Amino acid sequence: MKIKMKSEYIIAAGIFLLASIIILSVFAQVFTSHNPVETNASNRLMPPDNIHIFGTDQMGRDMFARVLYGGRATIIASFLTMFVTLMIGTILGIIGGYYAGSILDTILLRIIDALMGFPFMILAMLITALFGTGFIHLLIAITSVRWIPFARLARSITLSAKESVGVMAAKVTGASDLRIMKKEILPKILSPAFTLATFELGNLILSISALSFFGLGAKPPTPEWGSILADSKPYFFQSPHLIILPSLFIFSTVLALNLIGEGLRDKFETYEVYDI
Repeated sequence: MKIKMKSEYIIAAGIFLLASIIILSVFAQVFTSHNPVETNASNRLMPPDNIHIFGTDQMGRDMFARVLYGGRATIIASFLTMFVTLMIGTILGIIGGYYAGSILDTILLRIIDALMGFPFMILAMLITALFGTGFIHLLIAITSVRWIPFARLARSITLSAKESVGVMAAKVTGASDLRIMKKEILPKILSPAFTLATFELGNLILSISALSFFGLGAKPPTPEWGSILADSKPYFFQSPHLIILPSLFIFSTVLALNLIGEGLRDKFETYEVYDI
């Protein structure tokens, strides 16, 4: 009981922190009247004040506006990408586990082995080299590998679930494989998959920010947390707030997701199962 009460407090703290950041980012125009891409050479590298509460960058752009609008781009892209990877990984994992030993399962395992042995940064650079830089190509590169943990989790749970009494009873009554996977197996995967998604979402935000930092993401002047850090890097010693404040937003978002994930894992006693 004490563990579950503690986990509920952890989840609540994470949700509060994450909701605050999401509200600030999604409704950025409510919290700032500044244009995130409007330059003003006379206001270059200003420290935080009552007009520009996060100061201004090297082009005189309001940093508070850029951080909020940049968070909107990063958070929305991360949630959409996570939804796609969760769907792809879960579906493939269920199919692979249900038909374990089949040609479909063998192909799935070989694809997982190949992608796990391929450095993610190299894959992202390869995709952007073939199709060009940009946020969409960046998300394609991330999606191409982020589905793997969900596939491994779903496959492992499916291998155990298909031997359960419920699945056996469904087979006896003549239920189709699709119905069994949907009604008997998928519900057993949802809680651990959602718990895993909270951790993976934090990693996803870091990946998007890191790749944008290296110039593989959003194109200037579009604000995005990683690109903001990249633009501010040369001015760190002159104006450290340009690096510190966006980094705090990234850190807080990832911390909130990890708190939610830890709380859910303790509450539902779910653990990442990767045995394939």
